Amino acid sequence: MGMGSGGGMRKTTGFTLIELLVVLMVIAILAAISIGAGSYVINAQDKKRAQMEIEALRTALVDYQSKHGGYPTCPKKICTPGECLFLSLAGFHNEVGTLEIPPYPSLVPTTLFGYDPYSYDMAKMPDFSHNDGKSLILWLSKTLDNDVSFLDPWGNEYVYEYPRDDGEPGYRLYSMGPDGETGDGFEGDDLD
Repeated sequence: MGMGSGGGMRKTTGFTLIELLVVLMVIAILAAISIGAGSYVINAQDKKRAQMEIEALRTALVDYQSKHGGYPTCPKKICTPGECLFLSLAGFHNEVGTLEIPPYPSLVPTTLFGYDPYSYDMAKMPDFSHNDGKSLILWLSKTLDNDVSFLDPWGNEYVYEYPRDDGEPGYRLYSMGPDGETGDGFEGDDLD
């Protein structure tokens, strides 16, 4: 018996649809795992950086307190607590809470927070009394190319309380964490 021209099975080469779907599913699973691991590593690095910055700020606050006999405060309430913290530790606030230009030496490592307190032109400085000092804060923000506050790795201002809202002695300093919120239900990622 001989084989006729149409009587045998032909073997084809290539992948079936099911094989292609399985390969695509494996690639998708591997991509999801690597993205998840990458975001975990970045989040862990940001948390570590925030803790390091909080410790640097706490060290500077201890230094400020020993030099000036108290923690930074803005008695006229011209600036926010975060602005007061920045201005005081960067050397622009003196011990009674008034502006000091040229600034005292900075108490925090300027490279840690990315600003240069000496990068200004005295001739372009606005009048201190104009707009209750807000014009000076806006000028500093533009001149330093930085917010006039210390920002955590997620772009939120570090929260500084002095006097403390809870009535406890001393100051309170913390980051609101990645979610940028604090309070009931949100304090789980806050960093002290």
